[in-house]
Amino acid sequence: MPLFYKPIQSNVESEDGKKKWFPCLVKSKKIVETDTLADQISYSSTLTRGDVKNVLDNLMVVMRQHLMNSSSVRLEGLGTFTAFVQSKGNGVDTPEEVNPSQINRLRIQFSPTYTRNSFNGTTRAMYEGVSFERWPDGAESSPGDDGDDTGPLG
Repeated sequence: MPLFYKPIQSNVESEDGKKKWFPCLVKSKKIVETDTLADQISYSSTLTRGDVKNVLDNLMVVMRQHLMNSSSVRLEGLGTFTAFVQSKGNGVDTPEEVNPSQINRLRIQFSPTYTRNSFNGTTRAMYEGVSFERWPDGAESSPGDDGDDTGPLG
């Protein structure tokens, strides 16, 4: 199944004074919850739904512990999770003045695993084989997970 995109106009004018158009991914389905993932994994393994759910729940607890202890967490074949902070607009003049009150937001960044092969070079495993298709005009869509579906593809 392809990733769908639709055209979104920027709110900011470019150097030539025009508001440019960019492709933006469309979320066409609801968010897939942990229970659904547990059901699907259990169907393709010898584990029960409860076993899978238990592992997923514990994975989240253990990942949080490591992330909050300043470690990154790499799940082989999936990617790496890393905590980072934002402190926009709260800069200070000297290194000695830097303190936690400057932090506006704590975020977790996900970086998909890279794979290397001799004929294609480097790719991200989760993106391998992806295709794009324009979303039909007038079709309903859901906003992104964070409620924001405006902005160009990154």
